Amino acid sequence: MRVLVSWTGSRREPYMFRGGVLSAGTHLQVLRDSPFAGTFQHHYLLSVPETLEDAEAIVRELASLGAACPTDILCVSLSDPTDHDQIAAALARALKDIHRRHPLLKNELWVLLNTGTPQMQSVWLLLTSMGVIAARLIQSSPPALARASGSEPVREFAPDLEAWRRLFD
Repeated sequence: MRVLVSWTGSRREPYMFRGGVLSAGTHLQVLRDSPFAGTFQHHYLLSVPETLEDAEAIVRELASLGAACPTDILCVSLSDPTDHDQIAAALARALKDIHRRHPLLKNELWVLLNTGTPQMQSVWLLLTSMGVIAARLIQSSPPALARASGSEPVREFAPDLEAWRRLFD
């Protein structure tokens, strides 16, 4: 079973304005408008109390579209959503809860990388790059920007750390 985990953001979901045009937010872009649509059997949407309304709006929109992927909201407390240590601790608690419901050794964990605060994104990168959690990463970008750069708007991201290291040799 493929399980997706993501953070919600504030007032950017389920739709957002890009270049003055109302467009699908990141979650809809991935779960509805990409090759990943229909490939996940469960989605855990992490939220802090301040973004709970946004999380609920995402879930309502996905449900109204008949999305095949059930989404559970996991609300975590963070006094500072930019504090790397607090985020890591909250993720540890959330992943334990997810593991109870969907054992991580029996399920394939995926992370939607570019949701939440930049610090939340960097914690995902650190945890997966260090091998602390075994998860595959999904990256998205605005479709026009992706097309201009020749990449897919939604794609798996697997950092080649050795290649990155060589860039700085």
